[in-house]
Amino acid sequence: MGRQPTPPRPLPPLPPRLRIRQAQGFWARFIGLMGRPDPRAAAARDAGNGASALLIAHCTSVHTCFMRYALDIIYLDAQGRITRQALALAPWRCSRAGPGAAHVLELPAGAITGLQPGMQLQPWPIDAATANARFVRVADPRGAASAPPAAPIATT
Repeated sequence: MGRQPTPPRPLPPLPPRLRIRQAQGFWARFIGLMGRPDPRAAAARDAGNGASALLIAHCTSVHTCFMRYALDIIYLDAQGRITRQALALAPWRCSRAGPGAAHVLELPAGAITGLQPGMQLQPWPIDAATANARFVRVADPRGAASAPPAAPIATT
């Protein structure tokens, strides 16, 4: 008699939808979320509508100078996949993207959890000034869905 294979671990639930606004023009990109009230109060008021985020295209570093609250920064590659995250970046700090990043998504700290490098923002690209989007797991190059590795199967 051989050992029974261990079933694969279930994947964590997908994060909720995001309301994404794209920063258009120099000043919108430069100002970002500076001077805005803490959006967590608005998120509590609008519960169920998803978190708000600001997409800054063709950007690989951000600062939180003059911010009144911490931000979660998500760096995306040219295909909208997560390359790196800077979680709860406090006011008066800087963050750089690293290799492969092309865009930045700014959210209030703790607005969204469960994201992992390699997850993709869909729909991509974001075309409208405001869009509803979601991060999804994508298949790896070998065709298997992104998931934690399963335990090896014992044979007898």
